[in-house]
Amino acid sequence: MPSKTMAFHSYKGGTGKTTLIANLAALYAMKGKKVCLLDFDLYAPSLGMYFRKKPNTYLNALLRGELDLPNGKVDDSSLITDVSSELGLKGKLLLGFSSPNKEDIGEIEFQRDQKWQLKAVKRFQSFKRQLFQEHGIDCLLLDTSPGIRYWSINALAMANLLFLIMKPSDMDIQGTRKMANDIYDVLIRYGKSKYFIILNKVPDGSNSNGLKGELTELTWAGELKKDIGTDVVDAIPCCCDIQFSKHEFLYSIRHPEHIFSRKVQELSKRIENLC
Repeated sequence: MPSKTMAFHSYKGGTGKTTLIANLAALYAMKGKKVCLLDFDLYAPSLGMYFRKKPNTYLNALLRGELDLPNGKVDDSSLITDVSSELGLKGKLLLGFSSPNKEDIGEIEFQRDQKWQLKAVKRFQSFKRQLFQEHGIDCLLLDTSPGIRYWSINALAMANLLFLIMKPSDMDIQGTRKMANDIYDVLIRYGKSKYFIILNKVPDGSNSNGLKGELTELTWAGELKKDIGTDVVDAIPCCCDIQFSKHEFLYSIRHPEHIFSRKVQELSKRIENLC
């Protein structure tokens, strides 16, 4: 897989975006890749809760300039959490978390100073270069904020590949179509790669033989391509045992034979082909 930055976005919350991305990142790392997953949902971060981690330093400190070094780089020594060993991964899985503290979220939410915002973007770009050049990662995955917000748009602009995660509902379809017209088409005109849809929580995907689910996914994929105008890279079935689990955690590597895990494995291969 060539070095890539991939941003995962959605029209609204509740699409299962964080769970899907975490499983995808862990699967790549299990295969021997060096992967970094950053929680760039600065307005409602959830990656820390998913991995049950409380780091000493959050990405918010990076954006504020608290980690600036005289040489123009940033001190990322306490910013990255390596979970490779505890998960028994062949490769590397590095995590970066956003602060769940209301003061930090409020600062991001109501920060309107353009100079501050531009400096914060430059700091993140510097950090991104360090991840590839000094940490030698193969891919960077960004879990972005849903909807049209300052930091979600910036994350999309800094990525090579863009993925819209959505559920098969009228609200998601209408909202995703609007975002495609308002944001994604503009980004592509300015040099971004083509964006793709990942359909998540598709109903009737967990039957015993898989046939009905496969037909449902193909039907949805065809309709969405006509409706929104871009390819559906894959469709992940709705699995009740995962959706209603108290704490689903990395099914893709802990339960590789589960239908969800098999579909994430398929998704990982399709994304690699896009790279």
